[in-house]
Amino acid sequence: MTTLHVTLLGGLREIAAVPLPAAEAAHGTRSLRRFALELHVPHERHAALDAELRAATAPDGTYLQGTDAMWRVLEGWTVVAHGLRTGIHRYGVEIEEVEDAVPADSGAEGEGASARTGERPAGESADAMQLKLAVLVLPVSDVDRAKSFYEAVGFRLDADHAVDASYRVVHMTPPGSACSILFGTGVTTAAPGSVRGLHLVVSDIEQACRNLHARGVVTGGIFHDTSGVFHRSTDEKRVEGPDPQRRDYHSYAEFSDPDGNEWVLQEVPAHA
Repeated sequence: MTTLHVTLLGGLREIAAVPLPAAEAAHGTRSLRRFALELHVPHERHAALDAELRAATAPDGTYLQGTDAMWRVLEGWTVVAHGLRTGIHRYGVEIEEVEDAVPADSGAEGEGASARTGERPAGESADAMQLKLAVLVLPVSDVDRAKSFYEAVGFRLDADHAVDASYRVVHMTPPGSACSILFGTGVTTAAPGSVRGLHLVVSDIEQACRNLHARGVVTGGIFHDTSGVFHRSTDEKRVEGPDPQRRDYHSYAEFSDPDGNEWVLQEVPAHA
């Protein structure tokens, strides 16, 4: 038995791990480490964890980040036990070290300038708590209709889990995004369609609009804002067409889901 430090559900977690026989290594290379983990998560986070594990199964997917390695989840993890009384899901998960992968905080290309340079942002201490945005909850009136819409947009379906008619969780992720959306039955008391201003970064806003139109998703016209910083929630200061200089963060287009939850496409060629 050993202890691994792996990032799951937005935080670095200390997890007891049982070593497994290493996969046979090619001549001249070291054997990759493999472990069996047991994870305990509350029912309300089951869908989010399931999505993270699924994403980390792909050979070139979003690996689990550890303090000394990156980890691929092996196919076939199981929910060992769960129950409405305890509200806890107990997972049996097997992971394998990813050869030549570098943890995000070691200076490899990754999240933000600090990840690329290996340096912390100015003023951040070594023991600063990480708070990574993982899920946005959307209020919808028709779960199946919303699910179909976001599948048309291109969001990946990570989980669709129903306990009964009063509680259902649908978890989906925009392509290329580290943050997901969650909607369903009994997951929020907000009024359907009341969310505004969710931004999706794209590298080419004109191409993004064409792609959405081909999928049957209606977008508003492309615009830029002369305020110089962001864009206003009204038409004031808006001008039709993309920013003439095509500067990062200056060109936008909007679309809404069937309930009216609003999304904004934002062109950032350098970072998309």
